[in-house]
Amino acid sequence: MMNERLKAEFEAYKNDFELIRQQIEKEVVRNEYYKSEFYELTPFSYQRNGFKQGKPVKRHDTIKSSKNLCIYGFNDQAKIIEVKAGCSIENQFYHTFLFYTDNLVKSILYDNGKHLMNVCHYFFKDGKLNRLLLCGNYGSREESYIYDGNVLTHIEIKQYNEEGENAGGLVHIFQYQDDGALDSITKSFPNGYSEIIYKTKRGC
Repeated sequence: MMNERLKAEFEAYKNDFELIRQQIEKEVVRNEYYKSEFYELTPFSYQRNGFKQGKPVKRHDTIKSSKNLCIYGFNDQAKIIEVKAGCSIENQFYHTFLFYTDNLVKSILYDNGKHLMNVCHYFFKDGKLNRLLLCGNYGSREESYIYDGNVLTHIEIKQYNEEGENAGGLVHIFQYQDDGALDSITKSFPNGYSEIIYKTKRGC
């Protein structure tokens, strides 16, 4: 079922965009600019979601369009605390705000209309992402990250609808090459169906 604490946080942040933005942007000491997303909190997020990692913008003063532009704001501890992602409407951005405690990172995502999209908790253990809890407009999700030593072997995903009822689960399974590099990711469902969603391209 949906995590009640996270659900309460989601409701509490619905009208807090401007308050949080002002608080966060007071702490931003530098920005980095990329075309599309570059940094990630979850392992292999680009491969799992079918995206390519963004590329740095060397001179942000020459940017002609804000579409797909990602601006990362860092605090004085070199941690990302704000991500602005350009949408299809020029000069409008989705905003993600990040908060850090010892073993928890919390993200709060608003769309370009300042509407709350989701709140996500990332739990870390021994420096590795251990668990993810997300509550959003269209339901919630829980991800458990399973390792063999320091190597991620699979992610168990549980999904819930807006009423908090079970909406199905799946597993992402990771395979590696002999040198330790990622080889493939397979998406597997309880009914036995599975499909490869990522495969490393090999040279000739």
